Amino acid sequence: MYRLVSEGVLPHTPSMYRHLSSHLAQARREGRFPDLIDTLREVHVPPAWPDAAAFLREAVDWFALDRTEGQRPVYVAAEKDTLRQMFTTWLAEYGIPVLVVRGFASQSYADVVRRRTARHGRATLLWCGDFDASGAEIERDWVRRTESCWSEVRRVLLTREQTIEYELLSAQGKHGDPRWPAFAARYGFDPQHPVQWEVEALEPDELQRLVLAAVTPYIDRHVLARQIAREEEQRRALAAFVRGWGAAGGS
Repeated sequence: MYRLVSEGVLPHTPSMYRHLSSHLAQARREGRFPDLIDTLREVHVPPAWPDAAAFLREAVDWFALDRTEGQRPVYVAAEKDTLRQMFTTWLAEYGIPVLVVRGFASQSYADVVRRRTARHGRATLLWCGDFDASGAEIERDWVRRTESCWSEVRRVLLTREQTIEYELLSAQGKHGDPRWPAFAARYGFDPQHPVQWEVEALEPDELQRLVLAAVTPYIDRHVLARQIAREEEQRRALAAFVRGWGAAGGS
């Protein structure tokens, strides 16, 4: 939807969202459209295994060391949950934590982040969010409430310069947004016509390239390679233990 709106194929209106959602739901019911990622709804089932051996075999694959050990601490913040799946997949190799702020975040979440950085030290925050009046305020609010956590804050996505460089088409902004007049004055937009740019308007490959380019300066490849080698060595030892446990009659 974001891509279609940004390219001017569909209007950015509540009625169009409802219309498109209805058609996609019908197409999914008929098997004509792939499943969408739904991070909020799932079947909650207590974890269980057929036996202890099956549990131990799975545990080998779960094992991992902290790949940020010995690295400069850095977090990537996603303004909204739609970015989480992509960011966590792209950054898993490096072990870099992803914060999903989801709009104006709760004080409880801010406290969780403060406690974590208190244990690990002040970090760099790389912010990724939409370029619009609300997105700018969400970033300011989050940084203000977690100020003690960060030694540096950088906006990676989206910036005004990126909307120009990539010739991203704007979508209609939220009429009545009290933050729009100041945002419009800052960037020279028409105060009577609110506009916005969504992160998802970027091509996925380019979005990935920009995120990875932003974290690269904070990754020591030699330190990371040594940690991965330790992880693989310990995983092999764990697998050997499981095989020996099974051979000894464990089940």
